[in-house]
Amino acid sequence: MRSILLVLLTLLSFQTTAAESFPEQLNAFRSKLLAEQPVDSFALNAIHSEYPKPLLLTDSLLPQSTNYPLKDLKRLYQSAEKCKGPWPVSPLVTDPLVFTRALCFNTQLPSVWFSRSNLIHPGGGSYAAKFVEKFPERREELLRFFHIKERPLAAPDTLLGKLQRMPENGINALNGGAESILSGEELWMRDGGVYKVYDSDTWLPLLEKSDLLASPTDGGGYCLSRIGNVCWNIEQAPSYWSSLVIALVVINLLWIAGWVFNRWTVKRRLMQERMLVLQILTHELRTPIASLSMTVEGFRRKFDSLPEPLYDEFRRLCEDSRRLKQLAEASKDYLQSNQQQLVRESIPSLEEWLGYLCEEREVTLHIEKDGPVAVNIYWLTTSLDNLISNAKKYGKNPVEVFAEIKDGLLIIKVQDQGSLTAKDWKTIRKPFVSERGLGLGLTIVEAMIERMGGKLSLFGPPTTFILEIPCDPTNDSIAR
Repeated sequence: MRSILLVLLTLLSFQTTAAESFPEQLNAFRSKLLAEQPVDSFALNAIHSEYPKPLLLTDSLLPQSTNYPLKDLKRLYQSAEKCKGPWPVSPLVTDPLVFTRALCFNTQLPSVWFSRSNLIHPGGGSYAAKFVEKFPERREELLRFFHIKERPLAAPDTLLGKLQRMPENGINALNGGAESILSGEELWMRDGGVYKVYDSDTWLPLLEKSDLLASPTDGGGYCLSRIGNVCWNIEQAPSYWSSLVIALVVINLLWIAGWVFNRWTVKRRLMQERMLVLQILTHELRTPIASLSMTVEGFRRKFDSLPEPLYDEFRRLCEDSRRLKQLAEASKDYLQSNQQQLVRESIPSLEEWLGYLCEEREVTLHIEKDGPVAVNIYWLTTSLDNLISNAKKYGKNPVEVFAEIKDGLLIIKVQDQGSLTAKDWKTIRKPFVSERGLGLGLTIVEAMIERMGGKLSLFGPPTTFILEIPCDPTNDSIAR
């Protein structure tokens, strides 16, 4: 009790004599900076009046297919090929229809039409820029409706030049009215409804005097506070903390040692979980991102004149976008699940669901008895995809899938004619170690199966991966 009282008195004395807190340091720096003379200042409402948000966003240069019904877009571009109907009649594509017919029939659209439209063409980029391609004599009149990246690069001391050079996360922060924005060596600080711009000769010395650090949020480091696209940190911890730690160690060495060990254990477990999530994202996003990067650029440049044979690429683009969104949501679920088992969904017919999955992947399915199951559909599908892909790539044909429901367990076997045995399991499941390229994917699969309350094992020959997962649809014990 005496030692605890001493600790409390020590803490109280440090609190009364401590230096400014981090928020106080940050507010003091902001006040000092706003008192300096900025190199430029821009009212936020004036910026958006001259450059509406759609004309600033980088995403506006990409196809906007998710904003329109796909069947109407397809009909519109089929009709545009020969400039004759049938034209789509949906009111959701009114602007694209008017614009396309104007290009087909050489109709001059008034400038007021561009200001009243949603500014961005379904194929990405502005209506105005695409209209000027056919009517170049109207370029000067319609230039104000161009996306900032479609305009000639302006001088760096102009508002347009600054916006054109601002990073994407800076533009997003500007559109959201963030308090601070870092663009190159310039720091934008919002004062009410006005952004004041300071060069590095002004804000960096003040930052150093305030014992603060500022860096872009995309740098990947730790941030004590994120404001706009700026990561704010303290340059060095106050010196009194080291004295406090020494005092605590002297007072109760064993208690401190136990506390440090416990904190280290918790932190290590959290870091392992975060690394696993990063591995999952890296492994799963690689294929759809590569596909999107190839197709989106082609669509952006030639979307107006898209020939019918390329509609499949458009469909693939939509599918990949859906997959990325689904993966992001599933990863968010994982991060928020706090080590509880993953949410399960009910499947009325195991044979129908698994049959479709195996047919799509061109492998043979053997199932003893059909019935309903409750599983996490996304992660189970991802796990089976990985095992089937490994079997087809590294194993020997034929690849077969066996499934049964037994004693409340869903048992799925993925088998090929390879020579792996249970002894190989410890080697091939290690991330980045397996020469055959299996390690990272199997690490992900094993982790996901465990999170579903099951287990993954290997037997052979022939090479057989076995998944055993609780699947009783009447069991509501899984946290939601």
